[in-house]
Amino acid sequence: MDRIKTMKTHIFTTVVNRPDFVEIQEKLFKKFLKDDYVFHVVDDSLDEDISKEFSTICINNNINYYRKPQDKNKKFDSPIAGARHATETIQWTYDNIIKKDCKEDIVIFCDSDMFLFDDFSAQDYMKDEIIAGALQVRGHVNYIWNGLMLFDMKKITEIDPNLNFSDGMVDGCPTDIGGYLYYWFKKHNVNFKNINQGGNTPNDCPEYPSEYNGVSLVFQNNDDMWVKPEDGFGFELHLQEKFFHYRAGTNWHTQSTWKTKFDPIKRKSEIFNTIIGDLLK
Repeated sequence: MDRIKTMKTHIFTTVVNRPDFVEIQEKLFKKFLKDDYVFHVVDDSLDEDISKEFSTICINNNINYYRKPQDKNKKFDSPIAGARHATETIQWTYDNIIKKDCKEDIVIFCDSDMFLFDDFSAQDYMKDEIIAGALQVRGHVNYIWNGLMLFDMKKITEIDPNLNFSDGMVDGCPTDIGGYLYYWFKKHNVNFKNINQGGNTPNDCPEYPSEYNGVSLVFQNNDDMWVKPEDGFGFELHLQEKFFHYRAGTNWHTQSTWKTKFDPIKRKSEIFNTIIGDLLK
């Protein structure tokens, strides 16, 4: 049977807060994704009330919902802790769901604050690829950023399905989430596709829009929050402006315990809601 006729695109995101983002993601996938798709949400929240909201939203929108087993000692008390928990959840999702249930399909693995903003077919995009993602460079070590990854699982399964998303020292270089993928690429002589190659920025980086309909998208941190404004509150665009990244939507990178449902940078939230409202008209 023709693989294209039976193939699905599976979208995975892991969540800890912001249930509102899940609904927005689903609405935008439904509008712009041109593939037959299934959306999966993996919940790693510390807050059972927020988990109930995630579950209800997923049920109401026909989204597959998974509650990752929790460690009672888990804390979000540092940037390293946030990255460590994200790594664990990505690996758990890959090992327990993707590797077992998506062997013939295309997988999009994206941040919980990553949104599809234009027509896109992951199946067409991955036709001649094995893995795609945003290039990360640490010394001589190249790997992909975890915020937006695409996998052809049939090809990966045929090569070696055991992907390792760990961070840490890799071939003498410090890396963040996904650094250990370098070893897989090197061992199997696989070149991944850089999703930002050929864009409008130097060094094939994401794009950072400065305005939307005349409104500045440069956000200042004037409310005595826990991070500096240069820590990256600005939105960014990936894959030729098809994906919009809110950035730091879960506050993973600060030492605060903020894991509530709303971003305290109110101006950023207001502009984001305006953009989403215009897209979904």
